[in-house]
Amino acid sequence: RELTEKMNEAAEELQFERAADLRDRLRAIQKLGTRQHVVAGAFAELDAIAFVQGQTRACVCVLHYGGGSLQSKEYTLFHLTGGDPAEVLSAFVKQYYAQRGAAPKTVLLSHEIEDADAAGEYLSSLAGRKAELAVPQRGERRVLTRLAEKNAYEEIERREKQSERRHKSLELLQSVTGMAALPLRLEAYDISNFAGQDTVGSMIVFVEGQPKKSDYRKFRIACAANGQDDYASMREMLTRRVQRYADGDEKFAPLPDVFLIDGGMTHAAVAEKVCAAFGLHIPIFGMVKDDRHRTRALTTAEGHEIDLHADPAVFALIGQIQEETHR
Repeated sequence: RELTEKMNEAAEELQFERAADLRDRLRAIQKLGTRQHVVAGAFAELDAIAFVQGQTRACVCVLHYGGGSLQSKEYTLFHLTGGDPAEVLSAFVKQYYAQRGAAPKTVLLSHEIEDADAAGEYLSSLAGRKAELAVPQRGERRVLTRLAEKNAYEEIERREKQSERRHKSLELLQSVTGMAALPLRLEAYDISNFAGQDTVGSMIVFVEGQPKKSDYRKFRIACAANGQDDYASMREMLTRRVQRYADGDEKFAPLPDVFLIDGGMTHAAVAEKVCAAFGLHIPIFGMVKDDRHRTRALTTAEGHEIDLHADPAVFALIGQIQEETHR
């Protein structure tokens, strides 16, 4: 767990060589762990499933055993607390194996579930033979469900710490830019073309510090059909984006807490004019690149630059957003 935290921190701070070294060490330890959790031949094909709840979310962990050793792990997280384990696990088991279309010989659970007999019959129909559904109380089987519980707790802890780091980065971004509200939804825009033709615009969205790809949009730019004009292209893209929101199109709702425009003060000024035409007052910043094509600063439409190097967390966040926009 400590290595994972250090690896994530190094990656966020763009210390990629250190992150890679930590990754390799982590993989070596994980291989040792896999060898240690070998089960008896009688349990050579089984799944151990556990449901646990943390402070802000719950998790179901599935450990897949095959050939007598741990093959893989799967996690499903829920934003809920206080759920009945019997009810949650019952619904999960049915949906999980229905999606897989198959079931192992044995499924071990951390808690009793509702309609256990019916669930066992369903698993048997998927497995094409008698499948065992059990809630072990002692012995080696109980060790496996406890291990699933341990993995679920650690995954919740890891996710909660990641969420805390992302939230802290947003707070720092708000502080350095002077935004009145925490920028929970960020939208970033860029224009691209192929040899001056086939101009397109990209709109990417980050919500609470991570990409929300279902909200991404790509625009075919009409105004640049006769030649390259990045400013006119940006104006068209942003106008179409805001107009779709104004027209009540749910695919373009809500508006962001901040617009990030790939380019300098002139690009930011174009965005400000578009927002002003719609009567909107949304913070707008241009993303200024260095000679290595990485964002080194944010700029306002008036040319006030905000250096990002002073805060590695903000630098990493904006860098990630810019890379995703370019991609």
